[in-house]
Amino acid sequence: MEITKKNFAEEIDNITKDLERSCFIGFDAEFTAILSGENFQHSLFDTNEDRYNKIKTEVSKMLMTQIGLTMFQYDRDIDTYVAVGYTFHLCPQVFGEIDQSFIFQASTLKFLCKHNFDFNKFTYEGLPYLSKEEDALIQQHLKNNKLIENLSRTMEMDEEKQLQTYCSEVSKWLATSDEGTMYIDVKSPVLRYLVHNEVRSRFPDVLTTDSLGNSNKVLIYRDKNVEGANSAPKNVLEENLMNNLLGFSQIIYLLETYKKPIVGHNLFLDTVLLHNQFIGSLPEKYSTFKKNINKMFPNIYDTKFISHEMSKKLSFDEVWKSNALQDLYEFFAEGKCKKLELGVNPIRLSTPFDVKQSYHEAGWDSFCSGYCFIRLGHWAASEASGQHRPVGPTQTLAGLREYCNRVNVIRGAVPYMNLVEEDPLTHRPSVLHVKSLNERVIDISKVVAALSGIGSIDVKPYGRRTALIAAGTKFTADRILKQYKDSPEYRISVFNYYRHSVTGRMALWGGALLTGSLVIYFLHNNLKTKSNLL
Repeated sequence: MEITKKNFAEEIDNITKDLERSCFIGFDAEFTAILSGENFQHSLFDTNEDRYNKIKTEVSKMLMTQIGLTMFQYDRDIDTYVAVGYTFHLCPQVFGEIDQSFIFQASTLKFLCKHNFDFNKFTYEGLPYLSKEEDALIQQHLKNNKLIENLSRTMEMDEEKQLQTYCSEVSKWLATSDEGTMYIDVKSPVLRYLVHNEVRSRFPDVLTTDSLGNSNKVLIYRDKNVEGANSAPKNVLEENLMNNLLGFSQIIYLLETYKKPIVGHNLFLDTVLLHNQFIGSLPEKYSTFKKNINKMFPNIYDTKFISHEMSKKLSFDEVWKSNALQDLYEFFAEGKCKKLELGVNPIRLSTPFDVKQSYHEAGWDSFCSGYCFIRLGHWAASEASGQHRPVGPTQTLAGLREYCNRVNVIRGAVPYMNLVEEDPLTHRPSVLHVKSLNERVIDISKVVAALSGIGSIDVKPYGRRTALIAAGTKFTADRILKQYKDSPEYRISVFNYYRHSVTGRMALWGGALLTGSLVIYFLHNNLKTKSNLL
């Protein structure tokens, strides 16, 4: 189901119930930009901290335009997973001094158009949201009674004119009409809040409240002492305002409250965007970022990482074509996994998606991620028990527990990001050192051209005539060393800090000189002692 401004208020109770009943939740997001260019190329040299530092500034200009959540519930009577899917359309908002901004890359626009992205739905119907940082700022203004003042100061001219028009209508009604009530239709929740406050301030004898039949209408009673009517309390007006401003962030808070396991595919960038959009500005320290994400979402599973690890248990003929989400989903959905030929739980959507939109539609991709998670969990649980029969969510989560909070890292020095503990050590072979024998300044592009045919590599400068090589596998590193053992162009060896770095050599020579000086000193003292004895 698509969720926009039009139906969010009426569907939030159903969404809350579906979330509460779920055993885990599939997640996916679509973005306004794709990190591209030389500065954002994935490098085999990158630690996770390097990767985080590369993207954190650029990510602050991006946002999630669509978030897909699929709530997977389990029917024990028929051993079936029932999936309830939602696609939430999001749009940034301006409120007082908060002015959320973003960039749209031309390449991203082209990609989104190719996949039938609805830009009108994004701009006109997208749900607002606030980060925790922004939420706390507004709550502080409310507490200090500064919000009205701040809003009045930042109002646009047409909004100010509209507010004056509403107040004029009330003044005219009080002066010329005998009617006991009047309605003002105010679609903007912010302006509606201001109308309540401004009318009460200017006309202290009236009573204002929200109309029960239409939440856009402000109902005004001529006599504030009228029997059976109560002025909407200040805290209720503030709560209504905050609910409208929070929009999709209410769902984020529900996810945080219920702490259901979150399942996605290739989630590194998603977690960074989740922090920036719903927690607050990205922290300087990578370790702080991880702690913040883990505090909000304590159980995250990445099917990209899980499938990569579990594929090692399969032969070449058994494994999926790739662990891209589409290939992985189709592998399991078409029953190609030989490990899951018996006792597989049915998985059904309670309301089918429009599969013509298919992949890169956030709701559909969130379903696919959860689907793959169930199948991978079934395989792991069956291996652990030695039995092939339907597997419930408890066994699924237990079977994949070792992969919890391990987020896939594409083409880096480290295989995954550990959201709870220290990241693992590098799984790549030792870095190689290359020295050009014929050039006064090493040509990096020439080195890349020469070596890339051997295997996956990255090369970076290390000096005027030297560079470092990171190889994707030990096999590639060994082949490079063997092939260039007697090369007239390059001298290549395993990098050694003391041998190949200026600082290391200085430390080595410094240590040697210090050791030599100490030896001479002790020899001298020894000879002097013997001389005195004679």
